[in-house]
Amino acid sequence: MAAYRWEHTDAALTAQLELESEGAVGVIESGHAGVRCSNPTTGKDALVTIRTEMRRLRAGTRTVPVRSVGSAVWQVCDGEAVAHVGDKVFEITKGDLFAVPSWYEITLTARTPVELFRFSDEPVYEALGLARPIRAEQK
Repeated sequence: MAAYRWEHTDAALTAQLELESEGAVGVIESGHAGVRCSNPTTGKDALVTIRTEMRRLRAGTRTVPVRSVGSAVWQVCDGEAVAHVGDKVFEITKGDLFAVPSWYEITLTARTPVELFRFSDEPVYEALGLARPIRAEQK
């Protein structure tokens, strides 16, 4: 069984944003870093049917709207943001959980630096050949 230590996750998220500041590519999008928990022996998701990942947004970052097959649950580990989920708007802060149903568009706007844990059922849809994530710039 693998252990996922916060110190390593924190270092990876920090490094991604530092490299972006230096002009290197490697973040999900500007101001938005992510680390997926993976099985060290296969490189695939740590759990066969559930994707788990940590996300970090710099203060002021607004993510590109994204829609995907499958649903996700997000937990705010630290910071404050606004989550647009479909036509709903949520003020989110440390300790909050929110769900994103299948094919609902999500956009996050960080008021402060934000740490988020996300889990989704995306590996199931990928295994079935049904995954179709769409980012706003692809529309």
